[in-house]
Amino acid sequence: MWVLMDQDGAVWAETTDGGLLKQLFGFYPTLHDARILEVEIDRNSDSLTITVDYCDSVGEDRTQELSARIRLEWHGIITFDLPLGELELLSIDFRRHNQYIETNLETWPGVHGTVVSDSFEAVLVQVSPGDPDERAWIRYK
Repeated sequence: MWVLMDQDGAVWAETTDGGLLKQLFGFYPTLHDARILEVEIDRNSDSLTITVDYCDSVGEDRTQELSARIRLEWHGIITFDLPLGELELLSIDFRRHNQYIETNLETWPGVHGTVVSDSFEAVLVQVSPGDPDERAWIRYK
C-alpha cells in the first residue's frame, strides 16, 4: 500500500534543504509552474537529477515573490518514466512504500511521470537566480 507523504511534508523534511526551503517560502515547495532547466541521468550511480527554477508568492499577505533554483535528486532509482513534452512542472507529490519513495510529477499539459527510488533529496542551489538560458539540457552519464 502506498501512503501519501507530501501533505505533511515528511519527504521534504528529510532532505538537506527542505527546512530551509520551508523557511524561505513559508511552506514546502509545491513546484507548480517550476521551469525544468536540466535533467541528468547517471546510470552508474542509479541517480536522476532535475534542476528547476521555482517562483512563488511569499509573506503574510502573499504579495511578494521569491524565486529559487532547486536541484531535485533521486538516488537508488528503481524505475522512472518522465515524458518531457514541456518544461513546466505543474505538481509534484510523494508516496512512500516501505523503503521506496514514489514521486509523481505532472508537466504541462497534464503529462504524468513517475520516479521510484530509495531516496529523494532537495538542494537549494541559488536564491533569485535570474533568467536561465533558454535551452534545457538532458544529460546521460
